[in-house]
Amino acid sequence: MKTVKNSRKELIVNEIHLWKHANMLPEHYCDYLLALYTEGDGMEHSDQRSAKKKAMLKDYLYSICAILISLFVIYFTELSIVLQTTILASFVGLLVAIGIYYIKKQLSPLLLYMAAACIFLLASIDITEELFGRSSFGMYITLFLNCFIWISAGLKWKLGYFSLSGLAGGILLIIFILL
Repeated sequence: MKTVKNSRKELIVNEIHLWKHANMLPEHYCDYLLALYTEGDGMEHSDQRSAKKKAMLKDYLYSICAILISLFVIYFTELSIVLQTTILASFVGLLVAIGIYYIKKQLSPLLLYMAAACIFLLASIDITEELFGRSSFGMYITLFLNCFIWISAGLKWKLGYFSLSGLAGGILLIIFILL
């Protein structure tokens, strides 16, 4: 009998959440009903979900802004290579620090780490072009080192997407060299 009662209660709570998201009832009515049916537990879950959504939005905005500014610094400014490298290294450091903060708060830092890896890749390619010109051998070495760093970071921090990206990048680079 309890399972039927619990399933009805869950159904009602889900419906109230739907009403709240669809704006079928004023938000304070939905909050009252959720507090009534969940005995006060329903409010915490919706607050946690909204906090995670806000954190993900910040995550996307930080990452996209950092990548766009990095592209601007590399391709549209006449800054020296030392200044470009310093700016890009600070972006990578900032994104990694924010990612560590997100891990401590148990939020997903996936996009921040990917943005940091992309900025690091752009910076290393820019430095390689500055040091070796258009040398394809230097570029291949740089790309292999980036793939190796991605694989190492993926294995060390148990980030499967980094290991997979590094492995796929290395395989594609070998295929490109052989063709």
